[in-house]
This record gives sequence, C-alpha cells and structure tokens, in this order.
Amino acid sequence: MKKYIAILCALTMSCAIFASCGKKDKDSDKDSKASKSGDSAVTTEDETSGKEEDPAEHTRTKAFYDSLNDKKFKLTMVNTSDMYEDSTTTVEMNGDNYHIDMKEGGMNEKEGEKNEKEGEKNEEEHYEIFVIDGVMYTLNHNLKTYYKNENPDPMYLNVEPGMYTMGIESDYVFVSSETTDDGMICEKYYGPDMFTGLVATSEEDGNATVFKYYYNDDSTRPDKIEYSTHEMFQTTIFTEFSFEEVAIELPSLEGWVDGNDADAAVEDYSVADDTVSEEIAE
Repeated sequence: MKKYIAILCALTMSCAIFASCGKKDKDSDKDSKASKSGDSAVTTEDETSGKEEDPAEHTRTKAFYDSLNDKKFKLTMVNTSDMYEDSTTTVEMNGDNYHIDMKEGGMNEKEGEKNEKEGEKNEEEHYEIFVIDGVMYTLNHNLKTYYKNENPDPMYLNVEPGMYTMGIESDYVFVSSETTDDGMICEKYYGPDMFTGLVATSEEDGNATVFKYYYNDDSTRPDKIEYSTHEMFQTTIFTEFSFEEVAIELPSLEGWVDGNDADAAVEDYSVADDTVSEEIAE
C-alpha cells in the first residue's frame, strides 16, 4: 500500500511541474524549485521501487520463533511418523540453561516386526539432556545411567531455540505461503539435507527436506508442522506451550550409574586385561 501511495505522490508532483510551465517568468524560480522537488521525489521512488521486501521476513513462522529468542518458555511436542510410534519431546529454556525430555517410540508395527526378525529390540527410549551453567548432563532412563560433560561441544551451548523445537534456522529457505482447502495458512520452507547439508531448490530436487507450518487464521504459533525427508514423513503437534520462567534443575540421581565412572572402569579393565595377556605371552 505504501508503494502505491508513493507512486501517487510522485505522479501528482510531476503533474504540478508540467502545469507550471505555462506560468510567467516571474514564477520561474518557483517552478525551478518545484521541478527539483519533483525530480527528487521521482528519483526516490525509482530507488525504493527497486527494493522489494523479503517475504520471509514477515511470515508467522519467523515471528513465532523470534518470540522464543528470549529463551524463557516451555513447550511439549508430540511427533507422529510413518516409521515410528508416537514420541513426545518437552523443551524448557531459561536463558542458556535448558532441559530436553525425549520419549522416543519404537518402530511401528510393520518396521518393528522387521526389527524383531533381525534380532533388534523395539521399545520406547527415554532420554533427558540438561545444560546448566555450561555443563551438559545426559540421562538414559532405559539404562538408569547418566553422563556429565564439563566441556561439551559448543553446538550444545547458546543454542537457537529452533534447533530443538522444529523451528526454522538461519540456513532454511522460505518457499511459499498458501491457504489450504480447509482454510489454514501453510508456510513452506526447505531445510538442509541431513546427509549433504545442501538445501533443495524444488521438491523434485532429489531428497528435498521440507517443513510445512500450518496456522489457523487467528493463531500466532503453528497448530501443526509437517516434515518430510528421504521418504520419511512426520507430523508435529504442540500439546503444551507457555512463556514462563522455569528452573532448570537436575533430578535426584540416587541409584543411577555414573556413566563416566563406568566407562573409566571398562577402560581400566581393558588395559589390565591387555597387560595380563602380554605377561602370559611372555
């Protein structure tokens, strides 16, 4: 709308310039000033009309994930895919401290039967990740084991909220915004391929990684997210969401196995076993 108003103003000033040409010489200075003003307006319009706004800057998806940048929120997502049973992920962030609780479903019935035939287990896996004051803790509920990492990879520190919430990241490419047959707004993005890191230019471009964010007309956060890549399809629904300051604290680990000590014990055992073998050989 602003562009049309600017064009209208420019045309109006141009008309004033041509009308002033019939005036007497005593008005020439005034005409000259008006002409300069008109030229300036036209030049400004020419400059601004060539700059098109990036539609990706005004999507609902960007606005929602920008709202998470304060890193004070809690949300729960339920994921349904064509390969796995439903899984649930809860993400809590309070500044650079955060907690992720993941309950991953086993393979679906068809894939599960295939796994069982191949001797693989098909059960729900439950993990938690805590990052507290730069220290990372990983909890494996199935094994009742935890690991503490005082120097985690930098990628786990100061993370973008979108990294764990199915959100868009800096290397995602906005494709389109359309209204579906049932009246929802669908914003589509291409993300990097999980193997090559390349972003597709079309859905026919090999194994395109596609994210579709669906909104009701009055919604400010996605009602549904569809994700597809390499013949896998997943749907994500937010079942809980709130902007609240949560305390990120470790649960009691009484009775749990310290994985760092366990790994050290295995390593010591291996070294001792090698030493014994060498002595026997001698």
